[in-house]
Amino acid sequence: MSSDAFAQIRISEPADGDPAQTRYAFHSVTEQREIELAPDLSQQPSGLRSAAVMAGIKYPGVYDMTLVALDAPGPAAGIFTKNRSASSSVLLDREHLADGRGQALVVISKNANVFTPTDRADAERICSQAAELLGIAKQDVMISCTGVIGVSLPMPTVEAGLQQAAAALQPGLQDNVAKAILTTDKGPKTCSAAFGEVRIAGMAKGAGMIEPNMATMLVYFFTNLDLPADKLQASLQRISDRTFNSISVDSDTSTSDSLILFSTGAVPYSDALYADFEAALAAMMSKLSREVVFGAEGANKLIEARVSKAGDEQQARQVAKFIINSPLVKTAVFGADPNWGRVVMALGKPGQTRDYPIDPKGVVIKMDGAVLFSGGAAVPLDLAGLSARMKARKKLDIEVELGEGDAAWTAWGCDLSYDYVKTNADYTS
Repeated sequence: MSSDAFAQIRISEPADGDPAQTRYAFHSVTEQREIELAPDLSQQPSGLRSAAVMAGIKYPGVYDMTLVALDAPGPAAGIFTKNRSASSSVLLDREHLADGRGQALVVISKNANVFTPTDRADAERICSQAAELLGIAKQDVMISCTGVIGVSLPMPTVEAGLQQAAAALQPGLQDNVAKAILTTDKGPKTCSAAFGEVRIAGMAKGAGMIEPNMATMLVYFFTNLDLPADKLQASLQRISDRTFNSISVDSDTSTSDSLILFSTGAVPYSDALYADFEAALAAMMSKLSREVVFGAEGANKLIEARVSKAGDEQQARQVAKFIINSPLVKTAVFGADPNWGRVVMALGKPGQTRDYPIDPKGVVIKMDGAVLFSGGAAVPLDLAGLSARMKARKKLDIEVELGEGDAAWTAWGCDLSYDYVKTNADYTS
């Protein structure tokens, strides 16, 4: 990936930082202009069909199954959870993507198909049935399942839903496909982009059990640029590292996290188009990853933690994650409390590449642009006024200088509210 990929994107926030109103754009080398992302799936590639159905996996009358089929197999790549309790769907997709090709995607929501006596056999059966219905190779079918862990899939219901979905396939990515992959999400997360003949469309889900160690939750991209599978894989790894791998809701790594990109291969590869593709993908992953966090269970505010002057990049990343994952920091943000002492606690947590005591004189802590701590002492400030500003914002910036080097990293999290506890206290009931 070009080191300039993220340098080519522009993020425009409203005054209150509302992620829902934030705009994302990238500079196109081939068109020599700035291109703003569409917030929907309108700039999608041709050469694919999709359907979303209400199969009744857990509840009647809600979308819970998505089927997407490409007209022909094309380049495909994916990155997945590193959880040792990974689902059979994740394990199967890794096997199916080993040849760098893919043609179809089945997504089942409301049931994770994890840790049941038949989870592997059920995932295999779904891929086989989809392949039969579509007339394609089983190896080219990817599957994702999301929802409650430990409950067996109602296979007769699943198989009937899959038949219904195959019969309902329509050209293009239908709007309901982004709804059918959701569980406790507040709403669908989508975006798309176009430059020259290239089209890219993406959708994501995720609201809880989010501390990615690969990409995040369930994320799917579709393009028509004919990318070599190795380049595609490398792009996903590197761009997700600074986006999906830099977010957290609750520090819990899901068993089912998957990010998969499919290409129809209709547009011939060129280095210039590849540069634009990576810039577009960086903008899209930035948008979707932040929307996942802001739309998390019980979330009211997005937290952006920027750590600089760290000893090395690994430390900067660790400390940024410590800040966004701290329940005390998250609850302080929920209460609009500028309690910088909680940030001090978080930035000193063990497990860093530096294990000696932090020198307070080198530390600077800011919230919403206001300096709270510098030069080894608290900075006199109108804390009540800062609290009022924090309460009015939908995004809070926390900036920390460690004074130990030149490395930096940014991570995104959310506040922790009463609703998060309520949602997860009765999740299976």
